[in-house]
Amino acid sequence: MEAKQRQILELFGNQNTQFSIPVYQRDYNWEEKQCKTLLKDIENIHKNQSLTSHFIGSIVYLHEGVYCTGKKEFSIIDGQQRLTTITLLLIALYHRLDEFNDENKRDMIYKRYLIDEYMESKDKLKLMLPGNNFNILKKIMHKEIEFLNTIEKESNIYKNYNLFYNNIDTVDKAYNLIQGINSLIYVDIALENGKDDPQRIFESLNSTGLDLSQADLIRNFILMDLNKEAQNRIYEDCWILMEDNCKTIEKNKYVTKLSDFIRDFLTFKFGKIPVKSKVFEEFKTRYENKSKIELEQEINLIEKYSRLYGNILNPSKEQNKNISKHLRYLKILDYKVINPFLIGVYMDYKESVISEKVFIDILELLQSYLLRRYICKEKTNELNSTFMNLYYKIDKNNYYNSIEIYLINQKFPNDKDLKENLKINPIYKEAPEKLMYIFERIENENHNEKIDFNSTNITLEHIFPQKPNSKWKDSLVAVEYEKMETLKHTIANITLTGSNSNLGNRSFIEKRDLKEFGYKDSKFLLNKWISEQNEWNTSKLDERLDIIFEYIINIWRKPYAEEDIINIDDIIFYCKGKRGNARGIKLDKNNKFKVFKDSKASKELFNRAEKENPKIVSDLLEQKVIIEESETYLFVKDYVFNSPSEASRFILGTSSNGWIDWKTSEGKPLNEFKDK
Repeated sequence: MEAKQRQILELFGNQNTQFSIPVYQRDYNWEEKQCKTLLKDIENIHKNQSLTSHFIGSIVYLHEGVYCTGKKEFSIIDGQQRLTTITLLLIALYHRLDEFNDENKRDMIYKRYLIDEYMESKDKLKLMLPGNNFNILKKIMHKEIEFLNTIEKESNIYKNYNLFYNNIDTVDKAYNLIQGINSLIYVDIALENGKDDPQRIFESLNSTGLDLSQADLIRNFILMDLNKEAQNRIYEDCWILMEDNCKTIEKNKYVTKLSDFIRDFLTFKFGKIPVKSKVFEEFKTRYENKSKIELEQEINLIEKYSRLYGNILNPSKEQNKNISKHLRYLKILDYKVINPFLIGVYMDYKESVISEKVFIDILELLQSYLLRRYICKEKTNELNSTFMNLYYKIDKNNYYNSIEIYLINQKFPNDKDLKENLKINPIYKEAPEKLMYIFERIENENHNEKIDFNSTNITLEHIFPQKPNSKWKDSLVAVEYEKMETLKHTIANITLTGSNSNLGNRSFIEKRDLKEFGYKDSKFLLNKWISEQNEWNTSKLDERLDIIFEYIINIWRKPYAEEDIINIDDIIFYCKGKRGNARGIKLDKNNKFKVFKDSKASKELFNRAEKENPKIVSDLLEQKVIIEESETYLFVKDYVFNSPSEASRFILGTSSNGWIDWKTSEGKPLNEFKDK
């Protein structure tokens, strides 16, 4: 290893030399902040005559040794952020000097620092970036900005070039920057291939505090010891795909979640959650003893799972619209701790281990579990142990039920606790996006015409306003007014509107009757009952909570567990025939009977059912309680029948005594529980 101090332009001025950024290096991630700092430092050199130089750090590279002939390729181990940024500044200077008609300085920068015109290789640029970054750099160099796509224009390479280009708005600024760049110095650390250990140097540099992500370190670990052909193959066939899969938009900016994905994959694979700052160490421990062939096979597998992770991050990528919808719902709930479990189940769906229906049922079960826990304020850190190895507890012969049974025993809030918390929790204030999610599902699962909540101007509306006007005080006694103030952010006081600004803090009657914008003219299901009321107070909040609660427990159901049984209202009964297969519970002393969603009723009819069932079928199809299959009707919602016998007759398609045909899982008929 040889180290010495040099001017940065000496490095760029080397003839017959290219600087290659290996594929195992992290992506170019300098942003506007770092570039502005560099510009300021360069400008200060020109302004302050006492400054003769400015130190920009070290550049470490691997070369073939002093006896190498022909083109020299320096493989950059550390310093690629600085090299790339200075290259972008030089390109911006080259373009501006061309516009300022200074051909001498323009050609000097272009031919001395940006290209080697006598190099025999096709690409004469001195800086060789990995992947698509090199294509972006070439388009910028050749002023082919119009050929950059949307994602390329969001890249740091283009943004930083643009920053430099716009900053050089006069010829004097260009000359001052050239003078300043001439004074930049760095420590040149040259490693000789075959003699020095670049892996050790790389890890040593990172341990001193350089900002490398866990994914950067893992990429380096995988690729650095391979030959260039193997590096490029794995990078192009796997790694770059993983990076693309794990990109998502946050705050209008593309970000990568690759480190998060690898952490979740390791959790899924080994049933243990790595510390965020030690994902690389965990990966290295798990894979360092594998052969290169085994490691490449594992990387191929990880890339396969990254495609599904990308769909979880960006649900619109999933082509199945129903699955995409439920992935979007889970994303709104924002419990990333489920991802290790979810990628396992998702892969089973993709590989046809489970059907689309089972997968969607699991997605719905997860939503019920997570939303209920959120509303009831259960501890989120408990979910780590729940989901980190849940996938390996699945009974593949009883796939969905085994997940359901497991989650029932992991603090799955019941209906009573759910309602008590819905009544008092200020969900609007704490999580308006979750409240919008609840309302979206209520509207679209109880509405013939689906509402697109993404493209329409739908907002949440406080019925009792956040800042009520004097008419509200006049309409409520002081105690009632104070209580409404404490409950104004609860679900019972919130509804949907497409014209929030028109409703504002008006009185209830004004909001109800406002032409075009009021509750009476609203198309939302949630506003139908409100439009029929003549006042708004705490008793109306209670009534509305009852209505909303019925929707919620039908969509976000809690599975029933026989070990939780305390009376007949809690016992699950089963009815099975040649084609019919159903689950349900007896509801009350009036002997009504609820049949659960996912039950199936026979389409083949005999005896009394031939006369009675068709009318019920017609009503339930119209209400979208059931859908038609080849030999059965599938319940897509819970439904309450007037009696156990009416329910069993509908399920079996023939005359039936429900007190005998509804049985527990142990075979005990319903009539044995009449007195309970």
